[in-house]
Amino acid sequence: MNAIRRALCALAAVAMSASLIQPALAKEWPDRQPIRIIVPYAVGGNADSAARLIGDVIAKTLKQSVIVENRPGASSIIGTNAIARAPADGYTIGVVSDSHAINQVISTLPKSGDVVGAKVPYDAVRDFAPVAGMIEVPLVLVTSTKVPANSVKELVAFSQQGSGINFATIGPGSPWFVHMHQLNHLTQSNFISIPYGGLGSMLNDIFSGEIDALVMPVHVATQFIQARKMKALATLGSQRHPLLPNVPTLAEAGYPGLTIVNRLFFVAPAGTPQPIVDRLSEAINAALRQPGMREKLLTSGDPYLTTPTELAADLLRDIETYGAVIQANVK
Repeated sequence: MNAIRRALCALAAVAMSASLIQPALAKEWPDRQPIRIIVPYAVGGNADSAARLIGDVIAKTLKQSVIVENRPGASSIIGTNAIARAPADGYTIGVVSDSHAINQVISTLPKSGDVVGAKVPYDAVRDFAPVAGMIEVPLVLVTSTKVPANSVKELVAFSQQGSGINFATIGPGSPWFVHMHQLNHLTQSNFISIPYGGLGSMLNDIFSGEIDALVMPVHVATQFIQARKMKALATLGSQRHPLLPNVPTLAEAGYPGLTIVNRLFFVAPAGTPQPIVDRLSEAINAALRQPGMREKLLTSGDPYLTTPTELAADLLRDIETYGAVIQANVK
């Protein structure tokens, strides 16, 4: 037997062993330690709240404790990198959002570290295994009650006067930031981005009028809109949201082509055995289908059910879509 044939036989033996080992690992898993969910966002936000709700359910399904670990910072890069560097044994998964695709695109730009405030040390496709969806977060464009605009066109016109308007953002890696820049570019407005660490401080400043506008989750904004603490100008989805039936979409407001829904989903480190990924996916989707889960998630978003294969395809599509927007609008 020559050297090449021996090498091929060895590779075949390794592949066969792996195919036998992975189902065995899945059968034994989880049996030795808690499952950790890394959330690259602050405690109390919609990602954190939804992860804890779902974690409680899958803990019962898998008969294993589940802990949530918050690692916020650097447009979600710190926590996401922790997911990528964790052992690929099924005991660590994490939450990512549309920022996952956006950071991948930004990482290819010159001086990308200056754009997002940190180097992106991982590859969004290569270093992660898609697991399951979590929530879809419909968004709404709101303004301070002190801004003399009651429509998007009036906001654009107001921004073109004087020194422009300030809009709050959680950083360049967020879809809110990207699409506000896209709106700014398309309308030749004068929107000035003001970075914030989280939604709580944004709300305080928009209530006081320190900030003129921001894009935020519909589920959080509704209570403040109804209390007249802020004004809703347009939702960013393809259809009006049932919580805000009288608020037009951006397309209805005269700006088609800017439809977005921020999606948050679960990933595992690349190399996590596929049978384990599949079991996690099944447990998470079962949790999202539970009676009453939609109501429990009400302040976070809408349940987002999908499969690992669908997530992988969606990520590639989002990288392409956000890439076109960022190249055109974010310098």
